[in-house]
Amino acid sequence: MWTETQEYEFHSQPFGSENVGPVQRWVQVGSGESKLRLHTRAWEGQKQPFVLLHGLASNARTWDGVAQVLARHGHPVLAVDQRGHGLSDKPATGYDFASVSDDLASLLDALHLNQPMVAGQSWGGNVLLDFGARYPGHAAGLIFVDGGYIDLQSRPDGEWEKVAEQLRPPDWLGVQRAFLAERIRLMHSDWTEAGIEATLGKLRNAAGWKCAAMAVA
Repeated sequence: MWTETQEYEFHSQPFGSENVGPVQRWVQVGSGESKLRLHTRAWEGQKQPFVLLHGLASNARTWDGVAQVLARHGHPVLAVDQRGHGLSDKPATGYDFASVSDDLASLLDALHLNQPMVAGQSWGGNVLLDFGARYPGHAAGLIFVDGGYIDLQSRPDGEWEKVAEQLRPPDWLGVQRAFLAERIRLMHSDWTEAGIEATLGKLRNAAGWKCAAMAVA
């Protein structure tokens, strides 16, 4: 359950409601030269809270489907655009695991969010592993989704030039949204419209290349 001291203004949804939507806010974390704003998407609830971390060159929209299911079951959910991603600030430095873990700890403190379950996907799982080591006891549990063990430098083709090219997001400049939506529908006929919209939202806000590059350099 979210505390009354935070800035979120949630609209309560009945348990089991299909119309569960997030509230978006920017939360200031850090201090001094390390201060920045993180963009978040939050769903209201009364049960065990969840905090969700995305992977490289992605953003909080990757968790929309999971967040909606958790919220329908009564859990408050916070999905975060990590630094350098989505709509969060993009400083020139601070993309090491220690700095990103500090962001997460500062975010939990700023929202007075105690003992949440924290999930990390892909690179977000690596962030979560570092966070768990640096801040033991801050989370009720850690959930790793295809992440927590990624070590790009240990790959046989782990030279920076090759890794940078492989991780570089596609250039969507000039591509029409309607065209992308139709392509997704053709390639993933079993996807819901909500899933398609979340994917389009990820593409629109996919500003994580700086972080992707610096995080594996």
